[in-house]
Amino acid sequence: MRKALLVSHRLGGLDGVSVAAERWVSVLSQLDFRVTRVASHYVRQEPDDLLIRGMWADLPGHPCPPLDMAAARELVRQSDLVVLDNLGTLPSAPDAALSWQEILLQEGVPTIVRHHDPGWQIVSGMWGAYDPASGLPLHHPRMLHVTINGITMRDFAQRYPKLLESGSLVTVYNTVDGQELLDGDRARTRAELNVADEDLLVLHPTMLAKRKNIPAAVELCRRLQRFYGELRRVRYWITHTSAKWDQSLPSEIEESFAVAPGLVVGSTPRRSDMYAAADLVVLTSIWEGFGQPVPEAMVAGKPVAAGPYPVLEELVDRHRWKVLDPLDPEAVFETLGDVERLREIVSWNRGRAEKLDTSNLVSPMRTLVRAAEDLANGRTGIRAADSDLMISATRSVGEEGGPADRSGFSRVP
Repeated sequence: MRKALLVSHRLGGLDGVSVAAERWVSVLSQLDFRVTRVASHYVRQEPDDLLIRGMWADLPGHPCPPLDMAAARELVRQSDLVVLDNLGTLPSAPDAALSWQEILLQEGVPTIVRHHDPGWQIVSGMWGAYDPASGLPLHHPRMLHVTINGITMRDFAQRYPKLLESGSLVTVYNTVDGQELLDGDRARTRAELNVADEDLLVLHPTMLAKRKNIPAAVELCRRLQRFYGELRRVRYWITHTSAKWDQSLPSEIEESFAVAPGLVVGSTPRRSDMYAAADLVVLTSIWEGFGQPVPEAMVAGKPVAAGPYPVLEELVDRHRWKVLDPLDPEAVFETLGDVERLREIVSWNRGRAEKLDTSNLVSPMRTLVRAAEDLANGRTGIRAADSDLMISATRSVGEEGGPADRSGFSRVP
């Protein structure tokens, strides 16, 4: 059995990178790889996970300690494939990312670098202004670079044209595990959250960051509460655990929480329970690399109010999802009250979101592995691809029918 490493800053949580990493581990295992996760921090650590310091700050706001180069090199030498999952992208540990790249190129191990959040797309300012001199995101043409949306792929193609020449740039959309999302316990979860059966529970599965646009989600809930009046109580549920009241919050978020109707804070161990408990899922972000909760909610049979992040436009146009506009509370209210229309929307979205099921990733992943091996051996990587899950760069940079030509955004009429 071949050996693979999946390396990231932190793993094992409910954030988009951790969830997407789980999918890749599962699919690589189906391709007869024994996959070991490597990170500097685990929300939930599994017995076979490896912990290497240097990719995550030991204390919030502090710099990362030096990477254990000897340990990293030894792991690489024992591996047939390495996936750097957002490690070579997010500007939180640039020295570690560059060190991994140096080791991987020296050892000649096939490498896939998956890019979720390039620095120029991050609007939270957590790591300061984007600095191209940092060397991030990684963009060496002997590695296969996988973006999770067409917008980022076009950005890479324009900034790093050598990736086009070598066939080392491709988009692979995130996936969902349908079966895992369908066995949630609605009654038990709502009882644990102290949410009544008749309440409208609005789920906002997100972290605390400026780009998550939390005030917009709260305002939607406030407007819905005005429409319902005394007929129904609206509850705003944010899952990020650092939103607890005993921790300091950014002023704009603290002000929003102070007026959020029926505020509920905290996550559930299982995503299926989270979606089962909800009546509406919102994602009001200014920027998302993908927006994992949107297709997950659709597969779980929940209506979605999302936007205005640009990648949503790409996904809605590509998959023809029907998404409610969180900036139009009256339309959301009317749709929630129209049982037949709501049922049609949920059914329509579920059928289309199921095309992103992880079971459909096996064939694209086989192509990625082969391309990474070709690049490591001096050959051309990805030549052409266009499917529900994968688009090659040649289909994205101005070619008719590629994502660059998709501009429509289908809202629920």
